[in-house]
Amino acid sequence: MPRPGLGCHLPISCFPPADTPVPQLADVPITEEDLLLLVGQGKTLPGTQRRVFDALVAASKSGALWFHEISRSGLRLSHFLAQCCIESSSFQKLDEGFVFNSLAGLLATHGKYLTEEQAKSFLPEDRKTRHDAITLKLGEAKTPEEKKALETALADSDAAEKRKPQELANTVYANRNGNGGVDSGDGWTYRGRGLIQLTGRGNYREAGKALDLPLEAQPQLVSKDAEIALKTASWFWTRHKLNDHADVDDALKVSQAINLGPNAVGGKGKPNHLKERQEKTEAAKTIWGDWALR
Repeated sequence: MPRPGLGCHLPISCFPPADTPVPQLADVPITEEDLLLLVGQGKTLPGTQRRVFDALVAASKSGALWFHEISRSGLRLSHFLAQCCIESSSFQKLDEGFVFNSLAGLLATHGKYLTEEQAKSFLPEDRKTRHDAITLKLGEAKTPEEKKALETALADSDAAEKRKPQELANTVYANRNGNGGVDSGDGWTYRGRGLIQLTGRGNYREAGKALDLPLEAQPQLVSKDAEIALKTASWFWTRHKLNDHADVDDALKVSQAINLGPNAVGGKGKPNHLKERQEKTEAAKTIWGDWALR
């Protein structure tokens, strides 16, 4: 409730005594039923989605200050939850896996930082195909030494396959967003995590300072703890003033900021999955969009 002297012309008698608590502005309610409508499911899946739903409902009920500026408007909340839904695969995934099954998909996502030949080397290979090729190359193993060499070659091949996601992340995220070079391992350590994929050592450091959390030292917290995943997403959203774009219902600029980076907003860059982001935003608006700014 506004008080005299703050643009209000009501008499003092209309206001409670100064020591009377003034109720907080109500946030737009978030319920599990509404979240299920957004993702198009009949029930909540166990695991990550369950934890995220609980964190969202709890933040809505508590009026958490770090979430309030987003959840006090149905339009803001619609844009925010739609983007989080896309970024986290319907709230089921809180870290970037770096496994791509097609060259086109890999190049569409990281082609700016890879040659086509590099991209091909990071695609997964069928285990049987790999093993058959190695066996053909080394020939039939007859002696104990040859059998040992074959076993070693096959094991090395399996180990190299498991390293591909890490090597890909280290390559495409090298020397970006506060990361070191390829050999630093920062690309994998500070890969995308959370409801809005927090990426890069610099962003983990900045978010950690703002939220008073040890995110640079323990980046895994962003994917292990659903509340922290929500806090970092809210931090990114507020830090880059995405409420301004949501308030004018500009899903393109919101998508650019999240998928291409804040500096890309207003440019010609087309975010990945733009159509899906726009469609999900429209779906969210049918659930929360009629809640006016409070």
